[in-house]
Amino acid sequence: MREARHARRLIKVTAFAAVAVMALAGCRNSMPHAFTWPYSGDQNPSHPKPPEGGYYKNWDPYAVSLEVTPLEDVNPVRTQHVLVATVRDKDGKPLPNRRVEWIISKGSVGDIVEVDESGWRASRGYKVGNDYAVSHTNNGPHVLDRGNDDPSDDVQLTEGQTWCTITSPVEGDTYITVYCPGIYDWGKHKVFAVKHWYDIKWDCPPPSTNPVGTTHTFVTTVTKYSDGTYIPGHMVTYKIMDGPPASFEGGTDTITVPTDAQGQAKATIRQAAPAAGTNNVSIEIFRPENTQCCKPGVKIATCQTSKTWIAPSISCNKTGTASALVGQDLQFQISVNNPSQVDATDVIVTDNMPDGLSMVSSNPPSSGGSWNLGTLKAGETKTVSITAKGNRSGTFENCAEVRAGMGLSTRCCTRTTIAMPALAIEKKCPAEALLCEPFEYLVIVRNTGDGMATNVRMQDNLPDGLATTTGRNSVTANIGDLRPGEAKQVRFQVKATRAGRYDNTAQAMADGGLTAQASCSTNVVQPVLQITKTGPELRFIGRPAQFDITVTNSGSTPARNTVLVDPLPAGWQYISASDGGSESGGRVTWNLGTMDPGATKKVSVNLKAMSKGAGKNTATVTAVCGEAVASASTEIKGLAGILLEVIDQDDPIEINGTETYTIVVTNQGSDDLTNCKINATIPDHMSFVSAGGATTGTASGVNVTFAPLPSLAPKSRATWTVVTKGIDTAGNDTADVRFKVLLTGDQLTTPVEETESTHIYE
Repeated sequence: MREARHARRLIKVTAFAAVAVMALAGCRNSMPHAFTWPYSGDQNPSHPKPPEGGYYKNWDPYAVSLEVTPLEDVNPVRTQHVLVATVRDKDGKPLPNRRVEWIISKGSVGDIVEVDESGWRASRGYKVGNDYAVSHTNNGPHVLDRGNDDPSDDVQLTEGQTWCTITSPVEGDTYITVYCPGIYDWGKHKVFAVKHWYDIKWDCPPPSTNPVGTTHTFVTTVTKYSDGTYIPGHMVTYKIMDGPPASFEGGTDTITVPTDAQGQAKATIRQAAPAAGTNNVSIEIFRPENTQCCKPGVKIATCQTSKTWIAPSISCNKTGTASALVGQDLQFQISVNNPSQVDATDVIVTDNMPDGLSMVSSNPPSSGGSWNLGTLKAGETKTVSITAKGNRSGTFENCAEVRAGMGLSTRCCTRTTIAMPALAIEKKCPAEALLCEPFEYLVIVRNTGDGMATNVRMQDNLPDGLATTTGRNSVTANIGDLRPGEAKQVRFQVKATRAGRYDNTAQAMADGGLTAQASCSTNVVQPVLQITKTGPELRFIGRPAQFDITVTNSGSTPARNTVLVDPLPAGWQYISASDGGSESGGRVTWNLGTMDPGATKKVSVNLKAMSKGAGKNTATVTAVCGEAVASASTEIKGLAGILLEVIDQDDPIEINGTETYTIVVTNQGSDDLTNCKINATIPDHMSFVSAGGATTGTASGVNVTFAPLPSLAPKSRATWTVVTKGIDTAGNDTADVRFKVLLTGDQLTTPVEETESTHIYE
C-alpha cells in the first residue's frame, strides 16, 4: 500500500510539472522550468531542464543568447570579482527569471563567494559548492553595493541580468563556464570566461594640468597587493595617443621604463612648441618573463591618463553711462580678466577719449591715458574706473585696448549719448471729495527738451491729514527715461483723515539738476450722523417695551445710503417696528435713504421681555462716510409664583392604619424659587412613620422637616411624602384631624401654608 501511494504521488507531481511546463513555456517573463515554481522557498537544487521532453524540445522558445562580462580580466589576489550574465531574446531584449549555472573548471584557482539571490525564494540562487552555483536573471534593476562609501564601483544590474562573485587567495587562473539551460542552441547556451589573479597592485598617474611650455613627469607605482611591498623590474609602457605635438625622453611618442626599487616607473613629457590642448596617454603594465621559475611574461593591466596644457588669455569688458546731460559726470569701468589657469604678464590698458568727452579722474591714476596692470593671475580680474564728462551733445563711442605678453590683445567699447532735456509737470485732482472715500491724484511728467531725460523721478509729499490708501505719507515714482516730447503718467489713490481743504504739490526731477513742480486743491467734506436711543429701565418677563431711536445728520453734506440697524438684545422677542423697519436674523433694519444736512428721522421698535437679565443694547446708523451708535440699558426680572398642594391618599383610615400625604410644590412663575423648605406638622391621634421625596426628611416629635431644595425652576414641580399612622379616636367613633404643611423660600416674603383633613375611625 505504501509503495502504491508513493507511485500515485509521483504520477501527480509529474503531471503537475508537465502542465506547468506547458503553461509557462509560452510566457516570455515566466520562469521556464516547472521544478523551480511553484516549489516552496526552500533551496531546490533541481534538474535544470523539465523531465522527458525537455531534453528534446525547445521548451523555452524566447531565450536565444547568453552574454557574460567580462570575458577576461586581471585582478589582484585576495580581491573579489563580479561576473554579470545576461539572457536575451531574439530581439536582444533581456529576459527575467532564466536559470544560469556557474561552474569553475577543475584545476582552476579560486572559489565562488556569492551568487545572485534576488527574490524571496531561496531556490532562486544558491551555492551547491565553491565551484558550482545556480542563479536566475532578475525581474527588475538592482544595485550591487561593494559595501564601501564609493558609489563609482557599484555594479548596476538591469532586468534579465544575474551575477556571481569569485575570489582567489593565490596567483593563478580561474576558468568559468556559464551555462543557461533554457537556450536550445548548444552553441549559444555556454560562455567561457577566465580571470587571471596576480599578487600585484598598480596605481596609474591621475590626469593633470600644466602651463604650456613646461614638462610633466608621469609616475606609475606597482606593489604587492598582499603586503604592499614595492615590486621593481616590471615594465611600464607610456604612449601619447593624441593632442598637440609632444614627446617623451628621446623624442618618441612611446617609451617603456622599468619600475625602480620603490616600484615606480617614471616618464617625462614635453611639448614640441607651447600650445594649448590635451594629450591622452595610454599605459600598459607588464610582468617580465622569469625563466628561473618558468613564469612567462604577461600584461598585467591597462589604464589611461591625460596631460592638459593651458595657456593664458585676456578679455575686457567696458561699461559706462549710456546717456547724460552736457557737463554731467560720466562713469566708465574697464574690467580686464584672465579666464585661463595661467598667469598673464605685462598687461597694459589704453583708453583715448573721443572728441566731445574728456577725462576728469581715474582709479588707479592714469599715465597719459594708459594703465600698467602688471601680471593678472589665473582667474583674476582687475578694474580701471574712469570719471569723465560730456562737452557737447551727440553720441560717442569710447573704446579701450588691452595688450599682454605672448602677443595677447583685445578691445572693448561702450557708447554714450549727451543731450539737453527739459521737464514739465501737470497735476490733477477733484475739487471736492468725501472724507471716507479715496480720490485720485493724476501727475503727468513730460520731457519738453530735445534730449533724453534720464533717471526721471516724481516726488509728492502729501500734506498733514492726507495719506495714500496703503498708508504712505509720500509717493515716489521712478519714471525712468523720457525721450524728447514723451510724457508718462503717475496715478495714485489718497484718503483724508479729517475734513478740510488740502493743497498739494508734486515735483519732478531728472539727471542734470532738472526739476519742475505743479499743485492742485481738494475740499474734503463729510456728513455728521447723531443717534439717540431711549427705552424702559426695567421690565418683567412677558411684558412688552418700546424703544425709540432718533437719527440726525448735523453735517454739511448729504448722508447717502443711510441704514439703521438695531440688534435684538438677549432676552427680548421682536413684536413690531415703525417706519418700515424689518426684522431678520435677530436684527431690525431701517433703510433711511439719503438724509440731507439737518434732517432728522425717528423710529421705534416694540419688544417683549422673555428671560431675565441685564444688558446694553446698541443701535448703529451708517451712511456713506458716516456712522454713529447709541445704547439703552434695560433689566428684565422674573417672579416666582408658588402653588402648594397637600393630598392624602386614603381617607378615612382605621386605627393603626397608615395614611400617605403627598406634598407638591409647583413654580408657576418666571423666576427660580431658591432655598425651598418644607415643614410638616403631624396632627393629634397620628404618629410619624416615614418621610421622603425631593429632599431628605427628618422627624422630631410631631414636626417633620425636609432639607432645603436649592432651586425650583419656573414651570417645574417638586414632590415630598409623609407617611403617618392612626393612633386613636379620642374615645369617639371617628376623629377629624388636620395635617399641616408650611413652605418658605428666598423669593417668598411670607410662608405658604396648606392643610389636609383626614378621618380616623374604630
